[in-house]
Amino acid sequence: MALIVNADDFGISEEVNAAIAEAFEKGLVDRTTLMVNMPDAAGAMEIARKRGFADKVGLHLNLTSGKPLTREMAADRLMCGQNGEYTAEFAGCLKTRFFLPKDTRDNIGKELRAQLDEYGKLGGTLWHIDSHHHVHTDPSVWSVLQKVLKDYPVTSVRLGRNMYRGGNPLMHLYKAMLNASIRRFCNGRPRYFGSARDYAAFEPYIANMPPDEQAEIMVHPVYDDNGNVCDKCMDQLLVMKPVRFFDEAGS
Repeated sequence: MALIVNADDFGISEEVNAAIAEAFEKGLVDRTTLMVNMPDAAGAMEIARKRGFADKVGLHLNLTSGKPLTREMAADRLMCGQNGEYTAEFAGCLKTRFFLPKDTRDNIGKELRAQLDEYGKLGGTLWHIDSHHHVHTDPSVWSVLQKVLKDYPVTSVRLGRNMYRGGNPLMHLYKAMLNASIRRFCNGRPRYFGSARDYAAFEPYIANMPPDEQAEIMVHPVYDDNGNVCDKCMDQLLVMKPVRFFDEAGS
């Protein structure tokens, strides 16, 4: 099975940009995804060009952090506060994860288009899509995004997390339906998605998959106090190594 290690949050800060660049240099990641609405997005792409991985930068759609690119979204009180910044409240509410008013859906469509356009302007060419806090896997957002993507040369979209066993059967059913929709859009690839910790636990179940199958591993590179490049997984730092073993920072 082919593994694709993706570094999320490129552009969110100078420190994360530096950690991701070092992760590429050390062979720790295969690609990254850019948050185009963040102040350090342009700097991130400049780093990618100088370090030789500009063609490995996809788009990290963002509807939950920082300021949106469109005035309509900034004025949408279901999505943003009085200061015009995202509140992420809709992503924490089951109702709005499934159902949003038409005006908000329209505003989401405009914002997604603005971020896709900005990605192209910044020089992005990979056209892989994922999202901050996985909001593209919420039915209310995915229904809009599917329509938007028809106008862009996107070739791959991150699956909903499915690299785990157990859990709520209804959630498994939803993930299966969502991922079937995504895989139809992406010509059947990849098959699995999860965090580094998910992969470590799930690897025995997929070790014998055919070599042409793909699994995506999500990481969030940062530095620990000793200057090691780590994956920030929940509230824990996992030291990243070239052979893709992950240990607790400091161990």
